[in-house]
Order: sequence, then structure tokens, then C-alpha cells
Amino acid sequence: MNALQRKDDLAALVALPEDVPVPMPELPLRLVINTVQQFKAVNDPMRSRILGIIQNRPATAKQIADQLGATPGAIGHHLHVLEAAGLAQVVARRIIRGIIANYYTRTARIFDFEFPPEVRGERATTLDFVTEMQAEISETLAENGEAAIYSSSFPRIRLSPQRLEAYKKRLADLIDEFIAEKPDPHGQVYSLFTTLFLAPQYLQGEQSSTSAGSPESDGGIS
Repeated sequence: MNALQRKDDLAALVALPEDVPVPMPELPLRLVINTVQQFKAVNDPMRSRILGIIQNRPATAKQIADQLGATPGAIGHHLHVLEAAGLAQVVARRIIRGIIANYYTRTARIFDFEFPPEVRGERATTLDFVTEMQAEISETLAENGEAAIYSSSFPRIRLSPQRLEAYKKRLADLIDEFIAEKPDPHGQVYSLFTTLFLAPQYLQGEQSSTSAGSPESDGGIS
């Protein structure tokens, strides 16, 4: 979207009165992101947190800044970077104490990352997801204790190629169902992390062949 299109789109949004709530719009379930600009936009811890906040509710730069302990100016800059990359969008405008504030959401509920090696470098995207998951769980434990972690396990089992495909499909179906869940404006936000991966060689033994279960891609979602 160029600057002129964005200006026209903003002008088309009617500024809501201060006492009118801003609802969460229906967003596309998925968006594939695969450009250098998008990679640079999401490869920033603050912008990653912003995308998490506006995934389930519209928010202004001021609201996001208050939630993250940052300045509205800094958050505004990050939002403009995300908007220019096609990852964030203004979905409503509202008059707050005589000032028109823009409300942002993501452009899709989930982003599918398909970055080629020349874009992402040597680091696999999956490692970024694991790092982000570890940080979220650490914050949740610090704030709420283990009672806020509702299910966690780390099982291992030998599988035939056929059973591997069956579990891959079941996990994919579960993720799709979770993504498609209609957000409850009065509910709490929950995170779901799943991964099915080939265990390291020390667990395999001599009879195992790693070819049947080799990962197919470096894709992921967030």
C-alpha cells in the first residue's frame, strides 16, 4: 500500500465518538510473509510484542505504549514500520479528548513465515518461535505461577512414516481450529505452541533412518 492509498483509506474511516467501543474486526486467518521488508519488520522484539497485542484486539499507540512501558512516539514508529510491511493496519479511528486516535490490528490472525535462507540467514525460524515461547512462559510463571500453564509435556515415541503423517495432520487441524476460534472480547488471551520434530541422533539408535522423518521446511506461524 502506497502513502496515497493509506491516506485515502484513513479518510474513509469515520471517527467514532469517545463512548463508542471499537470492535475487533474479522481478519483473514492466515497471511504468508516472505519478503526482506517483512522479515526486518518482525525481527524486532518490540514489534513482535506489538503484533501479539493487536492480534486479538484493536489498540492505539498510547494503549500499546502503556501496556509495554514504552513511549507512544516509539510505538507509533514501530506501528508505521509494521504497516509499511503489510503486517499492521488501521481499522478504526476514535475521538479521544478531542484528538483522533488510530486503532491498529494485524492484517491476519496468523502469519505463516516462508523466509528463504538468503533472507533469514543461518538461523532457523523455528528457533525464534521456541525463544519467544520460552520468554512468554517465563513471564507467565513469574506473574501467575505454574497454575497458569494448563498443559505441557515432552514425550518421545518411535513412529512409522504413516503414523508420523497422521500426527502431523492432527496437529495441523488443531492449530487451524485454534486460529479459527472466534475471540471472546471478555475472555483472556491464551498461547498455544506445538512442534513435532525428529529427535537428535543420540536417541535414535543404529536401526533408525533419519530420512523418513526429515523436516520438510523452515516454515512456521506466529
